[in-house]
Amino acid sequence: DALDKDFDSWDEKWQFWSQLINEYSVEYEPSKAMKQLKELLNGKNYFIATSTFGHFFEKTGFDQEKIFNIFGDWTMMQCSSGLNHGTRSDLSTVKRYVNGQGEVPRCEDCNSPMEPHMPLNAHFFPDEDANTRFRWFLTRNQTKKVVVLELGVDPTSPQLLDPMIKLIEQFKD
Repeated sequence: DALDKDFDSWDEKWQFWSQLINEYSVEYEPSKAMKQLKELLNGKNYFIATSTFGHFFEKTGFDQEKIFNIFGDWTMMQCSSGLNHGTRSDLSTVKRYVNGQGEVPRCEDCNSPMEPHMPLNAHFFPDEDANTRFRWFLTRNQTKKVVVLELGVDPTSPQLLDPMIKLIEQFKD
């Protein structure tokens, strides 16, 4: 995986990650299609479960409380120790690295290096709060007609496709 390739140091990792995060998230401008989707959902009850970690829905202005980034959000970072010390924004770290003044961020609890909040290894902790909000959305709407849009999901991404198919089979509406 390109995001977790072999590096000689944490500094090299953060230089690499910062370039990607900056290019694909910090500098991201919502596309016409994303803006149209936002407009289409305006005033409607929705929830977004996405496998993208690029922060695209948030940057388009969707309600962050209605988004579950299943594979994390690389604009956030977590402790690399394997202990769940929570997440915090990595945008200031990214900005410093892009400007040539980066320093490896450290966990406030144990001083271990921080890493992007993504499943790069067994240390990934999914966003339990967002997962709970998604489950409550499904529970509250199980007797209503719900539209499920699978955008960019295909048989090569079974980790998102399979649960959606099971959901649709379980709740015919």
